[in-house]
Amino acid sequence: MIRSLPLLLLALGSGVAPLAAQGRPLTVSRVRDLTFGTVLPGVPRVILRTDPTNSGQFDLVGAKSNQVLLTFALPLVMTGPAPATMPLTFGGSDAGYSSTQAIGSQVAFDPNQPFLATLNKNGRGSVFIGGTAQPSTSQRAGPYTGTLALTVAYFP
Repeated sequence: MIRSLPLLLLALGSGVAPLAAQGRPLTVSRVRDLTFGTVLPGVPRVILRTDPTNSGQFDLVGAKSNQVLLTFALPLVMTGPAPATMPLTFGGSDAGYSSTQAIGSQVAFDPNQPFLATLNKNGRGSVFIGGTAQPSTSQRAGPYTGTLALTVAYFP
């Protein structure tokens, strides 16, 4: 068995100081990391964007009804015990956007392509991400980690 640590989510522009567009702040917060858990050699581990425990999630807060352009920087591998890596893939519907911030009411999109979303009337939205870890049949045991980044461009 191979233990996969969370794929850390990084929200570019988030943190202590919110992004500002024409005086209107935009906050991007990481809610949870994408986590593959225990992975067996040779058995792909799929995490759906609708998985309430293992999918990654970012929450957005900005001005009501403003548009945001979501762009992911996706890792090709997770890094494990030197020099081991585990391939990752992200398919055409592995990301989702919900203006209601509900995991069950997402619009699917391809995380490999930029996606234009609209914040709700309260200026909120959530981005969800899943993916697939693809261990080889001879995958080395140990913890594996990686970093995934979301860039949010704000259009007031």
